[in-house]
Amino acid sequence: MLNVIVSGSHRKSYNFPFRYFFRIIINPEKLYKRQGTHIEILLDTSDSMWYSEALPEYANYGTNCRVVDGVEVCDYPQWVLEYAVPPRIQQALEVLKEILAHIPEDNFVSIYTFSDEVIPIVTMSPPTYAYSQLSNVQRGSQETRLYTALNLVEDADEIIVITDGSPTDPPSRVKEFSGKVIFVGVGKDYNESVLKALADQTNGLLYHTDNLDELFEIFAESVKEYIGAQRVKVFLTSEFPVNLINYSGNPINIGTLEGPVRIYGYIDLPPNFSGKLLEVKVKYNVLEEEEIKKELYITTASSKEDFVQSIDQDIVAEGMWYYNLGNLNEHNLNQTINVLKNIAKSTKRLDLLEYTRKLADSKGDTKRLNSEVTKRLRK
Repeated sequence: MLNVIVSGSHRKSYNFPFRYFFRIIINPEKLYKRQGTHIEILLDTSDSMWYSEALPEYANYGTNCRVVDGVEVCDYPQWVLEYAVPPRIQQALEVLKEILAHIPEDNFVSIYTFSDEVIPIVTMSPPTYAYSQLSNVQRGSQETRLYTALNLVEDADEIIVITDGSPTDPPSRVKEFSGKVIFVGVGKDYNESVLKALADQTNGLLYHTDNLDELFEIFAESVKEYIGAQRVKVFLTSEFPVNLINYSGNPINIGTLEGPVRIYGYIDLPPNFSGKLLEVKVKYNVLEEEEIKKELYITTASSKEDFVQSIDQDIVAEGMWYYNLGNLNEHNLNQTINVLKNIAKSTKRLDLLEYTRKLADSKGDTKRLNSEVTKRLRK
């Protein structure tokens, strides 16, 4: 069973147009052991994943340095390779073995590799069988056809994409997924702007890691053993355009719900509107499909003072905080972080204050910054 709380920023309208913010909180009342879910893994096998990385103190011994699918690689003497970081593909496969051993057996796994083509290694199989097939992963080419891969693979409850480079296929809008999409950017050479845009488009998350040893921790954080519901969808109905702030689409595909989710949006209302302005319908599955419906209403204020007193300033401030966070980019970084600080102070919410400080600390690292933004928007 899910608990759905829908709140609005104003209880009353007045004789001028205004922006009405809404907040939807979806929270599982009980958690169940994950069962029958489909977890899909897309693994970049382009050339750059197969090169060893020299330790910084031996970097000057590199020769024949060149860019391979967006990543600089070099050849090193054998004695340097003895101290080198193992190839990323080797690290990834070792961690995938841990991940597959961690997934309860009554769930299903698909693994695809992508480079110049998309290759299914295993589809809709038990984790133990998927584990046995990892030895079939083969080296790709200098291509990283990420858009192609996302549009060719099947839908799933969770989709995990691991890549260290930039897409080499033409940019395109990827298909809609009903589950959660998790992008893991590895190293310093992947294109975080592309992965951030794909995360925003799919209501997904972006994780940055310099070390694939962290992949298991990312998986455990994103694909939990106990869940509240599967195939969660949120339908929004209004006679006015509904503008979402931290999610996209209608219905909104949440996928597998493992903890609380907050959805923010706004509606621009005309003067003196009275009546139902938003219907929220949440469909989900726990053994069988269930549905919860909530509605928001507004009346007309008798005076401007009456209108002002009806405003929930906390919801306005939260909506504005997430709105500005969603528009944060490298060009408006300092200005937007200052705006976020001021809004967070007005709410007196310690989590927003702490997160704004965390963003300020990440200003010099756009990969980590973009990762933090997507995680806050959709967690």
